[in-house]
Amino acid sequence: MRCFARAALAILLANLAAAPALAQIAAEPPPSAAEQARTLRDLVARYRDWRGGYALESLQTIHERFTQESPAGRQSGALWVDRDGRTRRELSVDGGRQVEVASPDGAWRSAPGAAPADDPAAFERDRRLALLMFGDALVGRGGASAARAGTADLEDQTWTVVRISFGDADVYDALLDPRTGGLCCYQITEAGVKRTQLLGDWRLVDGVRMPFVELIQSAADPHGVRVSTIELNTPLDPALFAKPAG
Repeated sequence: MRCFARAALAILLANLAAAPALAQIAAEPPPSAAEQARTLRDLVARYRDWRGGYALESLQTIHERFTQESPAGRQSGALWVDRDGRTRRELSVDGGRQVEVASPDGAWRSAPGAAPADDPAAFERDRRLALLMFGDALVGRGGASAARAGTADLEDQTWTVVRISFGDADVYDALLDPRTGGLCCYQITEAGVKRTQLLGDWRLVDGVRMPFVELIQSAADPHGVRVSTIELNTPLDPALFAKPAG
C-alpha cells in the first residue's frame, strides 16, 4: 500500500502541475548556528512572522475553493472554517455533493441520496486542525501543548519538529525551517493512523501566507489539492452548519 500511495501521489503531482509550486521547499544551504532558532519560543515567533504576524493573529475565517485529485479521479470542492473550528467541507461526487459539517452544536455528514448521519468525533478533530491552520496550537491555545521533538529530513531538507498534543494518543508534528520559520508540512497521527500533509505554493492573501497546494500522503487516502481561490475574514452564514431535516 505504501508503494501504491507513492505512485498515486506522483500521478497527482503531474496532474496538478504542482512541482513548480513545491520547489519552494527544495534544499537550501544549511543554516548556521546563529541563524537557527535556539528555543521553541524563537522558532514559533519566526513561524508566526513568516505567516503574516498581526494579520495571522487577526485571521478569523477561511473560505477556499479547490480541485482535488485522487486515484478515483478529479473533483471540485469547497471549505469553510473559522478560528473556533466550525468547519464545512463540500466535494462533488457522482450524483451530487458530499458534505461534512462540524460545529459545537453537532457534526454530521451526508452523501447524495442519503439522510445526514451524525459524526460525534468530527468537531474535536476539526477543532484541532483549525488550531493548526490558524497557528494557535503552536502557542498552546485550545488545550494544545507544544514541544521541540528533534529534526526530520524531508524534501531534501532538515526541519525542526514541533510536536503538538492534546493529552491523548494523537500527535500533530509541524515541520518548520529553523532559519525562517517556514512550514513544510504536518505529520499527523490520529486514531493510530498516520498521514503526511505537504504544503506548497505559499502566497500572501490579505497579509496572511496561505498554501495553494496540498499533498496528502496516506496509505488509505492519498490525494492532492490545488486551491483556486481563498477568501479570508468573510463572515460565515450560520446556515452552512445547520443540519438539514430528513
